[in-house]
Amino acid sequence: MINISGPGTGMLAGPPTPPYEGYSGPANPACFLTMNHLNDWGGQSLTTSQKYNFWRVELWIKKGPGAAIGDVDVELWAVDGNGHPTGTKLNSGVILNADIAEDYAWVSCTLDVLRKTPYIVSAATKYCVVVHGLDFTAVHYLEWACGGDGSGYPNGDQEWSTDGGNIWATDNTKDQLFRCYPSPFIDNYSGKILGGGSSMFNTENIWGGNSFTAQKSYPLKSLKMYFHKDVGNDVGNLIMALYSVDGLGHPLDVLRQGTIPDVDVPEGVPAWTGCDVADFNIVADTKYAVILRGPSLGPPVIRVVWDNWLGASDFPGGDYEYSNSGGVAWVTLTDKDFLFRCYNSF
Repeated sequence: MINISGPGTGMLAGPPTPPYEGYSGPANPACFLTMNHLNDWGGQSLTTSQKYNFWRVELWIKKGPGAAIGDVDVELWAVDGNGHPTGTKLNSGVILNADIAEDYAWVSCTLDVLRKTPYIVSAATKYCVVVHGLDFTAVHYLEWACGGDGSGYPNGDQEWSTDGGNIWATDNTKDQLFRCYPSPFIDNYSGKILGGGSSMFNTENIWGGNSFTAQKSYPLKSLKMYFHKDVGNDVGNLIMALYSVDGLGHPLDVLRQGTIPDVDVPEGVPAWTGCDVADFNIVADTKYAVILRGPSLGPPVIRVVWDNWLGASDFPGGDYEYSNSGGVAWVTLTDKDFLFRCYNSF
């Protein structure tokens, strides 16, 4: 059963402020939420400061002495009118037993298991970070530290459940220690690589990429796509570019472009690969396209990964764009998307 105790030990005093939501707690008084049963679920609600890609969280946690607690599930949930987790989880991640020490420490978890891409949270909206584990027992338990000074983190509270998340209780005098971080890439489609495939670019006239509608205004620094060359191929320099689009969503004019040397192109297995495109001020709610091509392709080829795991309701605000005429004519496919990422730092 859930055990809420205090004061805790090994509390971190005065850690750096996270870039987005977070509560690092006072050194004293302090408490901890002990989860020692598979039906013990702990949570912390939070209210977002802005719209962003909710990418990872850090938790101030430890496990019991000598405990093998198995995988710890960390999830993001919407909340109901009482601030309790509700509906279905929005995204999830896993912390391995080996990554959790027997002394308190900040442990990071990337929330990308469910979607393979960050979940976009809305501004000024309440959510809940939820923690639980199937292998928790009376001797294999997890402690998640909290601050219990009666005020703590504004617009969020400690949440806990003893029945596997069906019924929740709130303690508005306590807050779990947590930190939320945005993704380093902003506009993106990272896919799930389920029911997807790759397109072969085997001539200099085959160009391809994806359009997107910018979530926010930001200085673009770099672009990446998910692709590889065949083993032993020398594909020469590749060109990746940001384009404006026409009324049909097809690439129109080059806004920024960069070069990817052959030596940087992965062989045999796809990887996130890209280039710096210098500063370009992306404008919110404006449509752009990320396009890749190879002037030296044919017979050497590259294979660029696309994904359609969401089907027709795929990546919002953008589509797969493909040309076999060197960018003169374009084909749009609305049921799949090339994997791409736009970064505000390279």
